[in-house]
Amino acid sequence: MADVKELLQRHTAFWNHERQGEPLMRLRPMHYRRPFDDLDVTPDMLDVDALTPEVGHRDWRKRLVQGDLFHGEHAFSRIPWMEALVGCEIHSGTDEAMWPRPALGPDFEGMDAIVPADDNPWLQKLLALTQALVDANDGSYMVTHTLMRGPSDLLSALLGDERMGLAFFDAPDTVCEILTRAREAFIKVARAQYALISAFEGGWSCWAYGLWAPGSVIRFQSDSSSQLSPRMYREHILPHDRAIMQSFDYSIIDLHSGGTLHIHKELMDTPDLNAISVTMDPYANAPRVEDLLPTFAAILEAKSLLVTGEMTMAEVERLRDALPTASLAINAHVTDKLLYERPI
Repeated sequence: MADVKELLQRHTAFWNHERQGEPLMRLRPMHYRRPFDDLDVTPDMLDVDALTPEVGHRDWRKRLVQGDLFHGEHAFSRIPWMEALVGCEIHSGTDEAMWPRPALGPDFEGMDAIVPADDNPWLQKLLALTQALVDANDGSYMVTHTLMRGPSDLLSALLGDERMGLAFFDAPDTVCEILTRAREAFIKVARAQYALISAFEGGWSCWAYGLWAPGSVIRFQSDSSSQLSPRMYREHILPHDRAIMQSFDYSIIDLHSGGTLHIHKELMDTPDLNAISVTMDPYANAPRVEDLLPTFAAILEAKSLLVTGEMTMAEVERLRDALPTASLAINAHVTDKLLYERPI
């Protein structure tokens, strides 16, 4: 337990944006998940007993500590839980993606259902899966909140991408009301999960990142801000993201190397945010680790940074050597070929 306590101190240093020390690192092989192929998905299709072993990969050495990070388990995150909870129907494509169908009518009918009721079937299923993980915990993992997308993503899910873009100009007051309800839904759902999850040494871990914090912690994202300028994000979305940040002791928001990294400066100036994560997009037109080192260094001047996703071992070593600081964490799925390099 002494080694775990020492590791918890390093995690606390990460959240406190301390610079002296080594990066936190976890290296894992690539894994592939069982697909749901080309069908509409409803809560009754999610069998708790059948899916609990699929929630994460608890057979990975059955160890609480994985490198410098922790083994976390969360409710089956293939499901876009927040989109379903705010009223969207969910369809599974022929690959690993699941997509929401826009839920609001032409006059924004359906807004009253954005904040889910306590008896919402999706909420009940999410909490049942979370409770199953709590009950099954043998000490080899921490139970965490599931993957939760933020207000901008819920706005896009409820309206569709094109309509969302127009609504910022055609109905800005309604957009603000939708975003307000979306953030209320987010906070309610996160707190409902936390009500089931016991603290570990006085803190919790966030989603699949393996980062423990000495208090409540939330990880969320703003992928649909890829369609917005930094100014539009700052004016329309950031106030709602900040409300989420302020609702928990610690917060980390995820950006994509090929999609939303352009808003990082707005987040660097946000006092309520502790850390930024950057998911490395494994596409031919996405920047590589080497390209992003100056951006990562700039982020680290203001916030702690987690870099996650597919990386080659050479990229992991370059990142570690270029940015040797305790406020950096690396959560890598190590591969010898990035996605765009693989044969079809």
